[in-house]
Amino acid sequence: MSPEIYVVVLLFHLIAMVFMAAPLYALLAVGERGRFAIPPNYNTDRYLENILKSQPIRCYAYLAVILVTGILLVWNKGWIWTDWALIAKLVAFALLTGLLSYIHFNIQPRVEGIINKLKPGEEVPAADRPTLLAWRSRRKRLAGICLFLVLTALIMGVRVTLSYAPWLVVVFLIAAALFAWRVYKTPVRLGWF
Repeated sequence: MSPEIYVVVLLFHLIAMVFMAAPLYALLAVGERGRFAIPPNYNTDRYLENILKSQPIRCYAYLAVILVTGILLVWNKGWIWTDWALIAKLVAFALLTGLLSYIHFNIQPRVEGIINKLKPGEEVPAADRPTLLAWRSRRKRLAGICLFLVLTALIMGVRVTLSYAPWLVVVFLIAAALFAWRVYKTPVRLGWF
């Protein structure tokens, strides 16, 4: 592969990784919804769900680009499939794809089923609220894990490229886990903090 093609493939790979920030923004949106002092209702929650239900389709497209460009980048380096960081990146990628599929095909239809029963202006019936909140809580937890997996894949991709010390990988993974936990627990108003 020529250096110019390599740069184009790498650029597409990195841009797709940046666009995989969807779990972060899903957590931010859900966190902001939690700050509202009103019970679940059609108007507010339909708006939120319209944003969230479209994310997995976009993520699948970005993951496809990441997979294809990743294979091209690895092939260009001479098939370094024995690199532990590359294996960790592939595992994070597979887990991310699996969790995304579970959210999209199992959790989201259940949330949609509750919201779709409402008419504009109606609140979610008291009998359905615990179920709705339970599914949303599970989805939020999994989005936090997805955010950690995206960061893990990024850290491992940089490790494959730059070969920095394994102890630094551990430091980065701990920082990624703490950041994902923080975003899961509270809306981060100032970006990192």
